[in-house]
Amino acid sequence: MSVVWAGAPMTATEVFASLKEGHGWKQKTVNTFLTRLVEKGVLAVDRSEKAFAYTPRMSRDECVQAESDSFLGRVFHGAAGALVLHFCEHTDLKPEEIRELEQLLKSRKGRK
Repeated sequence: MSVVWAGAPMTATEVFASLKEGHGWKQKTVNTFLTRLVEKGVLAVDRSEKAFAYTPRMSRDECVQAESDSFLGRVFHGAAGALVLHFCEHTDLKPEEIRELEQLLKSRKGRK
């Protein structure tokens, strides 16, 4: 998606050519992936030319929000606190990330 967000509209061939070296994907894999993103409503496709052109239907922020909500629901049954605790326990956080979390939690304390 990052490639399409950066260069849309793009054909599947252009998307494939824009991927970083060593990505390990074949052109057919890219084609399949783009088709699935169209089916999910994440991409729009213009079929008026021989080579289909793909454009995002969602911004990066909208996509991140939707995927985050989906992950939270599937893996943590909607329990955001459990997700935050899990990542805090199993991830090496930088000092600035810890400060940001502390500030966020302080600002949220007492809100209902």
